[in-house]
Amino acid sequence: MIQVLATKPQEVGVNLINEPLERNFEQERTRRLEANIQAAIAEARAISQQKGVTSRESAVAWDIVEELQAAACHRREQKQKTPFDRYCEENPSAIEALIYDL
Repeated sequence: MIQVLATKPQEVGVNLINEPLERNFEQERTRRLEANIQAAIAEARAISQQKGVTSRESAVAWDIVEELQAAACHRREQKQKTPFDRYCEENPSAIEALIYDL
């Protein structure tokens, strides 16, 4: 028989267990975004070929590509939080989380 003495999820180590899942989730989101960008580029090229490069539809399609690429760039620029950063956010009064200006 196993007894669990901890009452809080942090005490059991749930955060450490979920960390790989969070990383996989972020990788999957990035992969989907890249796939959406490639699909949008293919669609924009097809529209440009059918309607002409100067058509309104072509401009809209390429604007969509630009927005998706900007979103991907923004995701890459965002700093990924480390487990220590998350710990400090969850436990602001912990000694490790205190910041002193000297």
